[in-house]
Amino acid sequence: MPRVLLQREREIAALGRQIGAVRAGAGRLIVVEGPAGIGKSSLLTATARMARAASVRVLRAWGGPLERDAGWQIARQLFAPVRAGSEWNRLAVGVAALALPALDPESAAPALVGDAMHAATHGLIALTCDLAERSPTLLIIDDAHWADLPSLRWLVRTTHQIADLPLGIVCTIRSGETAAQSAVLSELLAAAPEAPIRPQPLDAAAVQRFVHERLPRAGPAFVEATHTATAGNPFLLGALTDHLIAGQIEPVDEIAGSLNAFGPEQIARSVERQLARLPAGAEALAKAFAVLGSRAPLRHARDVAGLGSAEATRVADHLRAAGLLDGSGVACGLTQPLVTSAVYGGLPAGERSLWHARVAALLQRERTDPEAVASHLLHCEPAAEPATVAVLRAAADRAGLRGAPESASAFLRRALAEPPLDRAVEAEVRSELGLSLAAYVQPAAFAHLDDAVELASTPVQRSRIALSGGRALGLAGQSDEAIRLCRRGLAHPSGVAPGLLARLEAELVANTWLHAPTAAEARERLHRRLADPDPLPLWLVHRAWEAICDARPKNEPRSLLASALAGGAFTDDADSMLETFATLTLIACGDLDVARERCSALVDVARTRGRLTALAHGSVLRAIALVAAGRISDAEADARFAVDFKLTNSSPPATLWALFPLVDALVELDELADADAALAAASRLGELPPDGLSTAMLLERRARLRLAQHRPADAHDDCLAAAGGWERLGIKHPGVANWRVDDCTALVALGDIGGARKVAEEHVELADHVGLPGPLGAGLRALAQTTDRSAAINLLRQSVDLLADSQAQLEHTRSLLALGAALRRANHRAAAKVPLRKVLDLADRGGMLLLARHARRELQAVGARPRRTAVSGLDALTAAEHRVAELAAGGWSNRQISEQLYVTRRTVETHLTHVFRKLHLAARIELATCFTKAQGG
Repeated sequence: MPRVLLQREREIAALGRQIGAVRAGAGRLIVVEGPAGIGKSSLLTATARMARAASVRVLRAWGGPLERDAGWQIARQLFAPVRAGSEWNRLAVGVAALALPALDPESAAPALVGDAMHAATHGLIALTCDLAERSPTLLIIDDAHWADLPSLRWLVRTTHQIADLPLGIVCTIRSGETAAQSAVLSELLAAAPEAPIRPQPLDAAAVQRFVHERLPRAGPAFVEATHTATAGNPFLLGALTDHLIAGQIEPVDEIAGSLNAFGPEQIARSVERQLARLPAGAEALAKAFAVLGSRAPLRHARDVAGLGSAEATRVADHLRAAGLLDGSGVACGLTQPLVTSAVYGGLPAGERSLWHARVAALLQRERTDPEAVASHLLHCEPAAEPATVAVLRAAADRAGLRGAPESASAFLRRALAEPPLDRAVEAEVRSELGLSLAAYVQPAAFAHLDDAVELASTPVQRSRIALSGGRALGLAGQSDEAIRLCRRGLAHPSGVAPGLLARLEAELVANTWLHAPTAAEARERLHRRLADPDPLPLWLVHRAWEAICDARPKNEPRSLLASALAGGAFTDDADSMLETFATLTLIACGDLDVARERCSALVDVARTRGRLTALAHGSVLRAIALVAAGRISDAEADARFAVDFKLTNSSPPATLWALFPLVDALVELDELADADAALAAASRLGELPPDGLSTAMLLERRARLRLAQHRPADAHDDCLAAAGGWERLGIKHPGVANWRVDDCTALVALGDIGGARKVAEEHVELADHVGLPGPLGAGLRALAQTTDRSAAINLLRQSVDLLADSQAQLEHTRSLLALGAALRRANHRAAAKVPLRKVLDLADRGGMLLLARHARRELQAVGARPRRTAVSGLDALTAAEHRVAELAAGGWSNRQISEQLYVTRRTVETHLTHVFRKLHLAARIELATCFTKAQGG
């Protein structure tokens, strides 16, 4: 091997320039790409030296083909020296503490697998950024094409946060290598601001210099032949000269013609010959290191090779002297991936399996992390050993807790290949695999869960697997599959506890409500359950939702839901889909404050524990309630977070649930182009699910957008499409299916007053029967559009009075605007100003900018000069703005705020821009004074 870096001045200069940029605060990803042996690792070593000389902290990790199934392997290598350092206890706090399960298997706590993955990723990002804020930091990942998927996913997300941090990430990539995680790796490489640094082959002069250093008597023809044979590849050049020296071959021009191309095959033969010339035990120790993977303790290789302690130490020295082994003590490894590949590839498949079995047995004896054991069992021939299945299941469970569901899935697939001899055990393994796959929305999840139900050895096991699988699929948005699984679980009820059957059927019904073709089944099963003398509280939630669907008087669903909650409906069933229906029932009943409180409790717990799936779900439901309450800015923040998360982490049906409140909020914020862009995102998800509950809701929101865009014909079409969906779903409640209000507006604009009156009267009749102010106030407002001016004003006054004390403040503000406009059209200019100014007051507080714009236009029409804002000081801030401002006033950086609140830094900056404008501040330091004064300080 070359003793110094030859002909690398250009590459070193490019790396030095980019490290200088990192040190100055311009964080970036740096990619070094080239074929095996070109000198990428040597460049990284030089880069590390250069960075340390510039007072940059350097953390380094190596990817390996045998370790890529071990989750968080790269992250654990990188942070190992930090965890051993004095500052660790100060770093692993707050959001950064969420990284602990990824770095320390013993710290993993029970959580949903998908949430554990997101929490660990979020914590690692915070930890990495905290390090960089303390001192410039460089993460070096050698052979990133062999990195594990969880670590790659974390690196991708980290690149989105480092533009203004002194943080660099340097990755080497082997060109021509097919990466197991190619899509995520491609996403990572795309984040580099500059083209990859590609080390070039050594030219003739550099080859001559190197060959003459090692073989001083080499002639020109011989040197030229070595250049041709190795194509200027530094490692191959070193291996070739080592081969010639070891064989005592004279470098004369006469043998130049016998030097053919020298590549991996020749490397393998050369390494084999080198090992044969070394003392006994050298070949076995080299094979042990090749099987163990990168950076293993010498004692592990010794025991796997079957050598004594003194013998292994002597043999290791010989391997080092031959240039085949690096390191000492607890971190040894073969010198180059090509050498490892040569030794490992030389093992026949059966022998290779036996070597891995030895390693697995050794690690088990030492009570090593089960995942490390399982990583070797992946490469062992299946032998129908129950103990192997047990180890792989334990490793999968640990990997899931640590947020590495892909590793868990790999271990469980290997467990199935063993295979389990017991039918019940195989059913459990397939169930665990299905749940692991569902955690990151893999299409194969249902097939494994379905097989697990079929394989179950008892009706109890069958029902239990169906329940856990049905809930996982339902929450992942795969309701059709959840229905099928639950039905199969209920097919053999004999011998199953009534409580388990009731839970399973309740989950089935929860999913059947979501689609028109299965809604009748929901009702049928619910009615059969009405005869239960002591119904499970979950079934009271179903009864409450049926009362909503049927538009029964408000007290019935409220009473049923209150009984369900008081009975602890979700004490043992927090992962049930019925939680969603409970919140939707509260919103439909106008109990928006209670709905928001329930969602906020979920959001607060999820945020603290890094459970992003639960956080997104709670944010969606809270956004729906916030829109109805007229708190539009806060609703947009919640819905935006949920959409951004779900677009990359959820199925299309689950994402639709976040899209419709986002569209709703954007329309009320008067950001119509952004609302159209959100709908475009929905179209990229594919066709809307036919007859789905979320489809009807999205169509209603699109109709509202079309009205704001003055496209009444399109709005009318969407309203009719939504109406058809609601009818097929069997949902009549005017607080859920409120399409008639917007259709009335569309029909009036189209000149069909008779049609508009008809739909408005239908809505009012339904709303009057339900007895809720929100739907009735909206219906009266719609009806007012179809009458003469005097009657319209009377109807609008009734609407305003009805809504004044309700929680439905969006409808209240809309009716105030309509009343002011009606008074202005009737030439009651002075009277018109009162409701219109009230609109501005409410709109400014809640971010109802569309209504505020119309109110200002109406005030100008009556000759008034509207104030730009109706509120000032901290009261002018939305809840989301207030949260951000309070943290900023406490000295938190934008990055720390974004980590704490799980929003992008762009969102934080947008909120602070609004805060500074509303509070008339010029500098961040003034925020603290503002909050101190507000608290009476």
